[in-house]
Parts: sequence; structure tokens; C-alpha cells
Amino acid sequence: MTTEEETIEQHSEDRTEELERTEELERELNSSESPYHVTDPVLSLIGDTPLIKYPRSGKESLHIKLEMKNPTGSMKDRIALGMVLEMRQLGKINANDLIVEASSGNTAGSVSLVANRLGYDCVITIPESTSKQKSGYIESFGSELIKCPNVGSNHRDHYRNKAKRISNKRDGVILDQYHNQLNPQVHEKWTAPELWEQTNNLTHVVCPMGTGGTISGIGKYMSEKDDTIEIIGVDAEHSNISTAFHNEDLVEYDTSIEGLGKECESPTMWFEYIDSIISVSDETAVSWTKRAAMEDGLLIGTSTGAALKVAYEISERIDDSSVVVIACDSGNQYFETITA
Repeated sequence: MTTEEETIEQHSEDRTEELERTEELERELNSSESPYHVTDPVLSLIGDTPLIKYPRSGKESLHIKLEMKNPTGSMKDRIALGMVLEMRQLGKINANDLIVEASSGNTAGSVSLVANRLGYDCVITIPESTSKQKSGYIESFGSELIKCPNVGSNHRDHYRNKAKRISNKRDGVILDQYHNQLNPQVHEKWTAPELWEQTNNLTHVVCPMGTGGTISGIGKYMSEKDDTIEIIGVDAEHSNISTAFHNEDLVEYDTSIEGLGKECESPTMWFEYIDSIISVSDETAVSWTKRAAMEDGLLIGTSTGAALKVAYEISERIDDSSVVVIACDSGNQYFETITA
């Protein structure tokens, strides 16, 4: 057998193995009670995150869902796995496809992990200001990392526009968390039912807002279960999520809190399932994050610090409330901020 014939035969065997792996995942997706059950020992750790009582004494009415318990320490592991599996089932991602994604934060690491475990090549574009703690996941899991200048979303070199060009040029498949409706749908199908089963007499859900996928999916599910539950989003003070919600004039987007707020409204934001949005300043978000670590032994990210402030005040103000705040990630990636 010639070297060329051996190469062709090996490629054929690799392709067959990938197809068999795809078919196995699809059988699991269709047959399991869990919407995104997989046998992979790492990916199977995603989801089923704990709900704990807020550690401060006397706060029986406030609970925190610890999404930091996902493998990369972020709730974005859910959409990375859920979107890829859904797109595989729909035939939008096939064996040997290149996965491309743009991310300014936790999604980058989550997509890199999922691509690593499912055997896909992966390219991630990020703003050059993304912290090493977050970009480190990309390189550690073997994805190709492309840093882009911190320019406006209309600039051709903006990280999202760069991802689109790479996808087109290299015949890749872009997940597009900012526009893909699977983002909130995964949370509606997975995160929300999990939270519903963990709670009794739930009155409020408080969630930081970035792409809006988490709060939108939870909000839609809860509206069908109990439409008296209030869904409250937390936005950055200088952000255009809240301006869009309140039909106000645009402001110049300016926040140092990673994962909070947006320059413009995101299509994955389902406002019809959100009851109110409260804006929190960067200084308040950081102070509540520090306070949670120092006083409560709770190491949370800064966007969660903003949400915790809102949730705490609701639980103080409203008698017989039962409030859950979604802790999107851990403080492990924000030590420079928390300890400053």
C-alpha cells in the first residue's frame, strides 16, 4: 500500500469514528431525561449546579445558584454544550467542521472546552483587553486564539466581525452567542427547569445581563410555570440594555464590569419575559463582590456582585419573598479587581 493510499484510508477511518461519535451523541440527546446528557466525563459535569442559602445570618429568603461549579467556572458551559449539540442534531454542525466563536469573556473558554472534548478544531476571537485568566482557557484547551483591537462594533476589526470573516474564509461554523436564538433556548430547556425543581414558593429571580440568554430563557420558562414570579435583570450603569428596555436614548457604553451590559441591545434578549431592569454602577458592583468574599466567604464574579446587591435589597424590602440570584461565574478570574 502506498503512502497516499494509507493516508486516504486513515482519513476514512477518522471520518467514520467521528460519524459514529456524532450518532452516539444524538442517541443520548434524544433518549436521556437530561436535555444535554453526554457520557464524556468532563462535559457530564456541566449543569446540576447547587442552590445555596445566602451565607449571611438571617437571610433565609435569599438563595444563590452557583454556576461557578461548572467545569470552567461559568454558566457559559451550558450554552457552549447545548448549542453545539442542538446544531449537530439540526445538521448545522457536522464532523470535521471548524467551530468559530467571538467572545469577550467566559464563552470563549466554554466553547474551547466543548470543542476539545468533542474533537473539533476551534477558533476564538477576543478583544485584546480580555483578561489572561479568561483567554488562558482558549490556549489551554488547544483552540486557536485571535486577539482583536478594542474598537467599536462597526469597525471591520471588531472581534465579532473578525469571527464572521474567519468563518467565511475557512468554511467554519460560527456559534454566534449574540444572535443565535439557541442561546436563550438552551437556558429555557436546561437551566430554568433545574432551578424550578430546586425551589419552593419562588417570588423573584435576579440575573446579570450580558447577551441576555440566561435571563430570557429562565423568564420564558417561569412565565409558563407561574407568571407571578418577577424576573429582574441587572445592567451596567452606562449600558444600552436598560435604555432599550425603557425605550430611552442610547448612551455611550462604558463599564469595567466584565460580562455586564452591552453597547447595543442583543437579539437574544427576550424583553417580553423580563419584568424590570435595574442598573448598578461599577463601584457598587465591585464593593458588593468584595463584601461577599470578605464577610460571607463567597467568591463570586463582579457581575454577580451587582446582581447580589439588587437581590439583597429585594429580600430586605419585601416580606415573604423568596429570591434567587444567578451567580454567573466565580471570583477566581477577578482577583485583580477583588483584591485591589
